[in-house]
Amino acid sequence: MAYPQAYVDLLERLNRRGCAICGLLHAAENQYIDSLLYEYSNDPDVQQKFRRGRGLCNHHSWLLTHHHGYALGVSILFEAVLDEVIDLLDSDSSASPVGGWFGSKGLARLPDKLETETPCLACASLCKSETQYVETFATYWNDPALQNAYQPSSGLCLPHFRDVLRRMTDANARARLIEVQREKWETLRSELNQFQIKSAFNYVGEPLSVAEADSWRRAVASMTGDEHALLSLPRPR
Repeated sequence: MAYPQAYVDLLERLNRRGCAICGLLHAAENQYIDSLLYEYSNDPDVQQKFRRGRGLCNHHSWLLTHHHGYALGVSILFEAVLDEVIDLLDSDSSASPVGGWFGSKGLARLPDKLETETPCLACASLCKSETQYVETFATYWNDPALQNAYQPSSGLCLPHFRDVLRRMTDANARARLIEVQREKWETLRSELNQFQIKSAFNYVGEPLSVAEADSWRRAVASMTGDEHALLSLPRPR
């Protein structure tokens, strides 16, 4: 049986720490940014999309600056954005200052014209990847290899756990996933409890284990998703 690449990616990622889907989104995000800067910064179509989107969202625009060696690509893409914004400011230049942007009607129209016309390109790409991984997980959950890989893993974060449950149609499969996930959260809650007990100023006893010491960070990731993994991505209801 031939499995989709998303399934293979999930199996491999479950061997690593943290929510597998969050981890795959981080990888997809970095791959998208690298490809954008290395291959497409001079592409007229991409530059036009940057114009319409006024760049990327705040998070992904700044992420561009952290990919070392691509300053030229960033400058090219954001020059296109600046050109678009200046063109919009100058679009009524033939009119008098009173009747142009500086008149009451012009001032009311300008902010809307400066708004983004399209969603962030990076966010849109990540939304597609996220949907693919969530749907693949839900579809193949009954596969023994996936269940075996999931059992010792960190489990899914709460947002992705919800997303997967919404896409599962088999009640028994859903119950099994809930059972396994609940065990993971019970363990995490116990580690949090020990962290609190052993962090008391007057505590005398066994030192914190590795799992207990970082349980508070893992609790944040488990309940909300990995840091920046879900930023700007719409959550289904």
